[in-house]
Amino acid sequence: MFSARQISSLQKIHALLPQPENKSGIAVICRHCYYVNKNKFSFCTNCGYPLHNKLLEEAFQQRVQQRTNLLSKAETSVLVARTVLYIMASFLSMGIFFIFAESSRKYIIVIPALFLSGLFFFLALWSRKNPFSALLTAFIILIAFSGVNIFSSLMRSFTTVGGMTGMLICIAILFIVLKGVQGAYRMNLIKDELQINM
Repeated sequence: MFSARQISSLQKIHALLPQPENKSGIAVICRHCYYVNKNKFSFCTNCGYPLHNKLLEEAFQQRVQQRTNLLSKAETSVLVARTVLYIMASFLSMGIFFIFAESSRKYIIVIPALFLSGLFFFLALWSRKNPFSALLTAFIILIAFSGVNIFSSLMRSFTTVGGMTGMLICIAILFIVLKGVQGAYRMNLIKDELQINM
């Protein structure tokens, strides 16, 4: 068979080779993301997918489905808030028609209306790339303008139908944009979670 010299050289080579771990150290490949995990782990260290338990796999799939549904609802609230910003921008852009008015203060109306129209249009466009920051900025601007508008004519706001209608419209717009901010925040969290899971 082998001579003593060959056995000695084989033992030296064997000592240089990495030693296999015991049976509990065998690697397990995740069926979800194909990450290599140690056998002692119950969940994938990359995506959180259960490695050994079929019941947990079903629960994991249900959780992903729930998160996908929540993501859809959050995207809808962001879309509604973005649409409100576009409507406000187009409504304010109609201020250009005050140029044709006979009033001496027509430029005091036209310039701020066009500026706000451009601002809300920009915020609506920005909400496509970064919805949370854009809608939060729009909400802060709307709070500031609504507060100035309501407190500047406080008595008229509560005593006339026009004042009450204006207040209700301001509150409705603030509510819609606030729901969009919440949806954008949830959307970011869920996308981060699903990115890890998928």
